[in-house]
Amino acid sequence: MPVSPATRDLCRSVFASDVIELAVMALGTYTGPDETWVHQAAIRLSEGELHRLAHWLDEAERNSDTFRWYASEPANVSPEMHRFAVEFTNALMDKDVPKPPGQQ
Repeated sequence: MPVSPATRDLCRSVFASDVIELAVMALGTYTGPDETWVHQAAIRLSEGELHRLAHWLDEAERNSDTFRWYASEPANVSPEMHRFAVEFTNALMDKDVPKPPGQQ
């Protein structure tokens, strides 16, 4: 299924203009249920970083329950703890991103 117009709009509001089409192509790799919801949740969780988007989409396919916990507002933890968990997970993803020479 193609990416919905609302999802494209969300990409435009979250990603830098030079990577919007890459983000849309990445969204096309998700083949599980609730495509539009998963796409939009992954975009929000990625906070505009393509490598994070890829990780979140992969998690949605491999472990949908875990993805749904991160993508929703779970009742079993405080909003602050949930936000910390998202930030911590995103920071772990950032550790694996190669840095250009001179930015080490």
